Amino acid sequence: MDKKKLLIGTAALLLCFAGAVKAASLNGDYAGNPIVKVLFGGKELQVEDVPGVIQDGRTLVPLYLLKQTGASVTWDPDKYAVDVSFPNKVEDFAATIPALNEQAKAYAAKNIQLIYNAYGPYVKVELEQAGDSNTDNDHIIALSQFVVNSPVEELIVETVHNHQVFGITALKRLDAEQFHQKKLSEYDFIRRWRFQPNNSAIDLAAPNRPQPTPPQPTVGTGIGPACQQITANYNAQMLEAVNTYNASVTSHSSGFDEYLSKLQQSMEAALKENHC
Repeated sequence: MDKKKLLIGTAALLLCFAGAVKAASLNGDYAGNPIVKVLFGGKELQVEDVPGVIQDGRTLVPLYLLKQTGASVTWDPDKYAVDVSFPNKVEDFAATIPALNEQAKAYAAKNIQLIYNAYGPYVKVELEQAGDSNTDNDHIIALSQFVVNSPVEELIVETVHNHQVFGITALKRLDAEQFHQKKLSEYDFIRRWRFQPNNSAIDLAAPNRPQPTPPQPTVGTGIGPACQQITANYNAQMLEAVNTYNASVTSHSSGFDEYLSKLQQSMEAALKENHC
């Protein structure tokens, strides 16, 4: 066995308290000491040579096993020392922002920012409004993949037109993960988004914070929370479309009326699907 590897694997060990041990190990013995399995997040780390053992009432874990957790383990023969460091996921993600900005151009988006607040890091991006809610939704879905498996908690998408913010969409990173892992349908994914027209009193300026439980409808309304959410989402889209139409000097009434009609039909179909 390589001498340096032996030193790192056996002499440089991570110590932690161990409970009482029986003479015979459930996992066998190594050099006369009971072997212990080492888990990370419930998953067993794979032993290459020297395993974790119990010696003199202590659990000794070879540092090379920590590499499987993402740690960096470096042996310095001159100092006869081992340097162990763990990655900073937020810093690593921040380094990818320039590349994400380039990719975002394909989805009519720009200015991706990693921002901190009291509730943790989140990402904000500007999306150029397409004038078609389906296209805007497709772009937001594409942008959501940027935060999948990231350390951020939330993605904030500011929909802009002529340098003016017309609406803000907030979505959770965990929802994006479920959708891209095909554990959540597109329809249900979009339903979990929070939308705020620019002139709304809703405050999405501080995302990530715990959301209060929405009030339940009073008895006798005949409308459940899901139905109320569907109606609110489509009404917000219609309001956003009206604001965009009014702000545009090249608007054509016929196309705008057709667009509103399609939104209305989509809302009615969604309400029917949810038995509203």
